[in-house]
Amino acid sequence: MERAVWIILNKNFSLTLDSEIKDGEIRDKKFSPGSDIWTEEIPRLGFSDEKVQNDYEKFISDIESLFNESSVNEVFINAKIGEESEYINAETPLVIRKIEEYTVDEIIK
Repeated sequence: MERAVWIILNKNFSLTLDSEIKDGEIRDKKFSPGSDIWTEEIPRLGFSDEKVQNDYEKFISDIESLFNESSVNEVFINAKIGEESEYINAETPLVIRKIEEYTVDEIIK
């Protein structure tokens, strides 16, 4: 099984995406806001500072818009390690950086 890891970030936040690459699509997405926390959904974090919370909600909305783009698979799959792509159809542009590719025989849950 081929997998890769990307960082999705803007000027305030970052999110790690680990996903299987199969048949030209990214599948079995795992997201992490940091540390060793992984989820199949984009993490909905809560902040006590209202401005920070609003900025985070915009970040999440921008990521959701990115995943609704028809070319999203190509953006992620065709990236080279260390290469950055910019998604500008966002309130605050997102940077997508591929950081690792790897092969696994089995994912242990």
